[in-house]
Amino acid sequence: MYQIMIVDDEPLILAGIASLLDWEKQECVIAGKAGNGQQALKLMEEQRPDIVITDIKMPGMDGISFMKAVKERGWDDIVFIILTNLEEFNLARQALSLGAVEYLVKMELTEEKLSEALKLAKERCELTRLANEKASPGFPSKADRIRRLIEQLLVGDEPAEGFKEAEETLKEPVLVIISFNYGFEGFSEGFTREDQKKVISFAENIIGQMTGGYFDSSCLVRRELDSLVLVLSAAGVENYQTVIRSLGEKIRSVVKDYFEVPVSVAVSTRKESLREFPALLYEAMSATSYYFGHSGDPVVFYSRQCETDAGHPGSFHIGLLKKDLSQAIALNDSSRLRQVIGQLTQLLEEYHPSREQAVNACANLYFFIASFFEDDEEGGFPYEVNIMEKLGRFGTLEQILKWIRWFEASISAILDRRRDSRTDKIAEMVRDYVMTHYKERITLGQTAEALGISQGYLSTAFKKQTGESFTGFVSAVKIEKAKELIAGHQYMMYEISDMLGFDTPFYFSKVFKKIAGLSPKEYEAECFKAGHEV
Repeated sequence: MYQIMIVDDEPLILAGIASLLDWEKQECVIAGKAGNGQQALKLMEEQRPDIVITDIKMPGMDGISFMKAVKERGWDDIVFIILTNLEEFNLARQALSLGAVEYLVKMELTEEKLSEALKLAKERCELTRLANEKASPGFPSKADRIRRLIEQLLVGDEPAEGFKEAEETLKEPVLVIISFNYGFEGFSEGFTREDQKKVISFAENIIGQMTGGYFDSSCLVRRELDSLVLVLSAAGVENYQTVIRSLGEKIRSVVKDYFEVPVSVAVSTRKESLREFPALLYEAMSATSYYFGHSGDPVVFYSRQCETDAGHPGSFHIGLLKKDLSQAIALNDSSRLRQVIGQLTQLLEEYHPSREQAVNACANLYFFIASFFEDDEEGGFPYEVNIMEKLGRFGTLEQILKWIRWFEASISAILDRRRDSRTDKIAEMVRDYVMTHYKERITLGQTAEALGISQGYLSTAFKKQTGESFTGFVSAVKIEKAKELIAGHQYMMYEISDMLGFDTPFYFSKVFKKIAGLSPKEYEAECFKAGHEV
């Protein structure tokens, strides 16, 4: 049986996960629960779990610090599954780089997703056990030692040993990030996370063999499921950039031919020593970000341009667009929807955000619009399993923008079908509001605010749908109510005027005569006359 520990600061989440699966059928048992990383570490001293399911943001000690603390204690065989919220996408990527097998978005968590993540974790456990059983008593090979050191440097750890050996092997190092920029094939139902793992695994083997034909010393490690890090020794290579470009173009060609996946290659400058690893990684990541925003030459060498044209420092929250999006969907107005989403694409095109910013903006847009279709009887909404993961596969802003336009077209088509098959509801919404509040002084602004619609849009749409103005409709409703009150002979005219929210009896009389064709007194006389005739 696999020992499971659950770590989350929310009691409801702890209880929910514990009850989500039949753990015994999964060959698992819950060995402990904790509210943060510090509590979990104390429990782990007594009982070492095989698998830990942990929240990424917690008080005291968060998930990232917790994972690092576990590694510092030498408990490398413990497997992690991460729980995250949408806005924590960047932290989830960091957790994966620390060795987590999967991250699960809390609001999307289901029995099936947890079961699938657990399956991956158990497979990792078995691989670790098998490796331990087969491990020889001697030291690992030199290549394995250097690879392990590079992996430690990538996650920000300071290697305890082996640096001198790696420095002597990887002299005058250059760091290259090879990114797999999946487009819409990454959204195909037939392209699973397992397929993604196979692609990068096969590509890793091919690229490793190809690199040996260009450089005498190198080290290739997997950074994430969509990128590899290649550290090259450029010592003695006169035109190292020319050689790297040739290698990069060869990698792109082979990966495209084998897997039909576009690849970008981001290259740092050459440094004197591997001790400058943080600078090497920073430069290659800056070049990767530059390519994301520009999608020009897929073999990008770091330059000052990567710094001056770095991603926009702000965030791309869609909060300012939510009101307009809500109105467009509520009114089945596909034209308005395209205008609003067009504002988002214009911002992205203008400010060149980072990949994380663009992905989060798309995810927020997706989940906000999806909330309007939860009870949609007609169906048709383009639901995606693991939307965050799939958006994260896009490697260029151009691919992000293409997805946004596709998503916009999909939602617009739904709104068009709704508009053609139903009567627009804005007139009905206004009528309901006025009939409920006719005793008050009703204004266009007050009504628009109550219904969540702009004044100009409400006025235009109501006129288009009913053929009358908003003010005329309100006045007509009030006068009809006034007629009922006058016919009852229970109130004075000034009382009726006040009861119906008119500013003055004079104004009430003026509006009454304009709509009814006679004054309130004349109408009262007509009512008396009709009553006596009966």
